[in-house]
Amino acid sequence: MDHALYSKSNPYPSELLVNRLMTQGSDKETRHFELSLKDSGLEYLPGDSLGVLPVNCSKVVDDLLRTVGLAGDETVLVNEENLVLQDALMHRLACTVLSKIQIKKFNEIAESEKLAELLQISNKEALIEYMWGRELIDLFLEFPQSGMDAQTFIDLLRPMPPRLYSIASSLAAHADEVHLTVAVVRYDGHGRERKGVCSSYLAERVGERIPCYLHPNKNFKLPADPQTPIIMVGPGTGIAPFRAFLEERMATGASGKNWLFFGDRSQKTDYLYGNEWSDYQKAGVLSNLDLAWSRDQEDKVYVQHKMLEKKSELWRWIQEGAFFYVCGDASRMAKDVDHAIRRIASEEGSMTDDEASKWVKGLQKDRRYLKDVY
Repeated sequence: MDHALYSKSNPYPSELLVNRLMTQGSDKETRHFELSLKDSGLEYLPGDSLGVLPVNCSKVVDDLLRTVGLAGDETVLVNEENLVLQDALMHRLACTVLSKIQIKKFNEIAESEKLAELLQISNKEALIEYMWGRELIDLFLEFPQSGMDAQTFIDLLRPMPPRLYSIASSLAAHADEVHLTVAVVRYDGHGRERKGVCSSYLAERVGERIPCYLHPNKNFKLPADPQTPIIMVGPGTGIAPFRAFLEERMATGASGKNWLFFGDRSQKTDYLYGNEWSDYQKAGVLSNLDLAWSRDQEDKVYVQHKMLEKKSELWRWIQEGAFFYVCGDASRMAKDVDHAIRRIASEEGSMTDDEASKWVKGLQKDRRYLKDVY
């Protein structure tokens, strides 16, 4: 694979071919994107990620400039390069997410007692609560700084980071294309409309060129032996790499059994790629499919509950050599799934808690328990 031509510092300008809303009627906005890799020479494997370099929303930039009191045509120095301020804000710098370092730098100028209090180590929780839902513009709105020069302002900002998305396609099924499954972030906070920089950047485009690059992930790959069974747990957008896995297994004729656990809020509005899973079941590629809907009944049901319902069969699959994969939310879901797999080992394998923990560590050491969490 030749990744040399295009990289994070020299991204490929991919044409955005398809931008499709998958959650009609849901209070979540999840979209399927298809991007062209034609003539790029770029290749990827299921489990890899795509890095996207977004552009800031022009309204966000204009509002920020107006609030700070700058015109946007000033010349500023960014990484030893002279740039027009507006261009730097659009393409090179992160204008929204607020960090403790930013607040500290800002308060060296503002000298606010309130911010100084929040920045004390003893007020860590209060600072986290203050930052939640706020952006850099909120500092200037709450603590106006008239007369701040453009370079001082720019020095408060960090470089625009690329966003990594798990690839939701197989090249064997979609030549010259790469697909993504993205939850679009939009919300109201502190009296202003907010939106995720990269998710909304993608959501509001089609047919345009998207700067991107491939990010290999050697730690989240299909088994080398196509006969090996796999168990995939991917609620929400965590489904992305497992769509790639199943496309690859079908395209290459892999004979290993495949078991998918998927969950979201409601089957009616949030069943991502539901028709595809039905087709894979009919084709005999998807051996088992377990669905968890948190809002379709009185008690919330999540993927870990479905795992425990099928604990005997799941234990049997793992004893047969199945690889176990988890993708999605790291803060809660992945921990709940990890707790469930330990409980299954205790109950089905007649292990103590310590023995179950060692067994899980053994699975991880053998690279049969793999995570792509964020």
